[in-house]
Amino acid sequence: MGRFASTVAYYENARPPYGAAFFAAVARELGFNRSQRLLDIGAGPGLLAIGFAPYCSEVVGVDPEPAMVEAARSGGRRAGVAVEFIDGRFEDLAAGLGAFDVVTIGRAIHWLDPRPARTALDRVVKPLGRILVCHASSVDDGRNPWLGAFKAIRNRWRDDRPKRDRDVFFAGGPFVPRGTISVETAATFPVERLADRILSMSTSSPERLGDNVPAMRNAMREALASFATEGEILDIVEAQAEVFERAGKQ
Repeated sequence: MGRFASTVAYYENARPPYGAAFFAAVARELGFNRSQRLLDIGAGPGLLAIGFAPYCSEVVGVDPEPAMVEAARSGGRRAGVAVEFIDGRFEDLAAGLGAFDVVTIGRAIHWLDPRPARTALDRVVKPLGRILVCHASSVDDGRNPWLGAFKAIRNRWRDDRPKRDRDVFFAGGPFVPRGTISVETAATFPVERLADRILSMSTSSPERLGDNVPAMRNAMREALASFATEGEILDIVEAQAEVFERAGKQ
């Protein structure tokens, strides 16, 4: 069983969503015209690959967790989009993938080994291509008053995870930042989904928590009860795409 295998049932619906407005905004800002070939690295259940598919001519997603790849294929079928999902490590597959106009990396950059991953990116990104480092998270500026209580419960039940930010990953490589595209959305959902969000993380997966899952769920319900209205929580989410291009690109 891979590190994310037991998170598959929770990942797609419990993580902060990118939202349709995010994909439309990125496509508009970067001039997608359905001619682009896009590669999604660490695709997970295919959220980025499926979201960008209507704006591209071809989309390929790679992920080393077979259960995630199967979930992504199912998600693509439900969405009615043609996306190819491949089981394997990006660094191992890069030589046979061809060249891409756009490469997306979602919640996966801290799992990549910087040196071989940068070499592989240099191989697959076209000379005028772009890398989009994407992330969606609940805003932490006071507009989500429940967020502190959620984080306290999350931190109580999770293990440490790799810490590697974008600057460290791209340092010494050919790609440099060119700006960020941000979109905010808001939605309500049951408090229970925030417990699912914890279970969607490899550091607090069902496999890791085991018999402690019910205790975590109870703690989450108690911690967030005062923030809920009829059992529902309002979540304001900011989705971002940090754009990287080759140094010297005009």
